Amino acid sequence: MKQITSADLPQADRLESVLLAVIAVANGAKTDIEIANNIPGIIGDDRQGRYYRNAAELLGFISNNKNHASLTHKGQELIKNPVLTNSFFIASVLNLDIYQKLLPYLELNPQGRTRKELVAYISSIATSVASETINRRMSSVLAWPEKLGFLIENNKSFQVKNNLRIDIPTFNIQDIDQPILPMTGDLKEFQAIVIKNQKAKEEIVILKDQVKVERANIVHSTLVNLVANRISQYGGIPKSNQLIDLAVSVQKDYIFEIKSLTGENIRNQVRKGIGQLYEYRYLQNKPSATLVLVVENPLDSNHSWMLDYLETDRGIHLVWDGNSQLYGSEKTRQELEFLNLLP
Repeated sequence: MKQITSADLPQADRLESVLLAVIAVANGAKTDIEIANNIPGIIGDDRQGRYYRNAAELLGFISNNKNHASLTHKGQELIKNPVLTNSFFIASVLNLDIYQKLLPYLELNPQGRTRKELVAYISSIATSVASETINRRMSSVLAWPEKLGFLIENNKSFQVKNNLRIDIPTFNIQDIDQPILPMTGDLKEFQAIVIKNQKAKEEIVILKDQVKVERANIVHSTLVNLVANRISQYGGIPKSNQLIDLAVSVQKDYIFEIKSLTGENIRNQVRKGIGQLYEYRYLQNKPSATLVLVVENPLDSNHSWMLDYLETDRGIHLVWDGNSQLYGSEKTRQELEFLNLLP
């Protein structure tokens, strides 16, 4: 698992002004002072201009060479709609290493954590970063997700909030070695996943390629979004990574695999889904996680036996789509109440 470095910790408090820094560069600003002169509140302050330029660099929107800033390809895309509500901008913030590790930690602690406790947690997963440095930058670290509605402060404790939208259906975990489901934060837990992934690295390469092909399927994406939105409506935080379509912790841990079906590939797709679910649960070191297979259509009469096989023999819940409505057996409806399944 990649550990946090000082470069991962922003020093610019106002996220809206980070966006103004990108706009300034798009309008011709090059140097730190020129960027500062386009941001209300820091005009004439080249040091603050550097902080906001660094923040825009951290997000991948500008590059800098000897105090000469320019837009990256990502920056050119953002500037087409340079607003805080742009899903591309929000996803870029959520994809930062600091939030990839901070928000799941807070999810594990729904009652919230104080600033002091958050500093201690980040210190435990940081490389060569003094606690004083982390403490000094915490205002910026906390301000960004708070501005985007993913963090709230309540009685001096910070709590994660699900503010995902239809155009950002899941919180995507970028690091394949990072737990996708909440952990205690003990580095031994992280290390267990790293070791398993290293041993299975050749298989993971194959799985990644397979997943890329599947996710290019519009039916697959539609199903993922449908299930993710049901989870969000219930109050859970749906997550994904390069392998796992969806995972969530709502009282218990759940891992989902999504499969599109045609009349010719039902058996093959179900078999693939079974194998993937078991492998993902193993690689995530979550042996007690409940497994769920979501398919595009109800099983036809020739394959209806698979429902009992999955749920009784394999311990995998089956959910199927029907005109944008999700269905399941009585057993699955009781277990997956948060999906509001139909009979």
